[in-house]
Amino acid sequence: MSQEDGEKAELRHKLGNAQQEKAALQHLLDQAAEQLVEIVEADCEDEAKDEALATAAKLKRAASL
Repeated sequence: MSQEDGEKAELRHKLGNAQQEKAALQHLLDQAAEQLVEIVEADCEDEAKDEALATAAKLKRAASL
């Protein structure tokens, strides 16, 4: 294997790791948004509820990117 092939393999490995990390972070963000919705639905007043639900929606959108 040439040095260039080795560098390409290492970069592919790093890319794969970064993609897995991104997916894990997106999953955590989505879970956090879901928990926020649950808390807001149970405990927030109407004014705060609207703002918190809008924030949760933004988090869910960010998690899907």
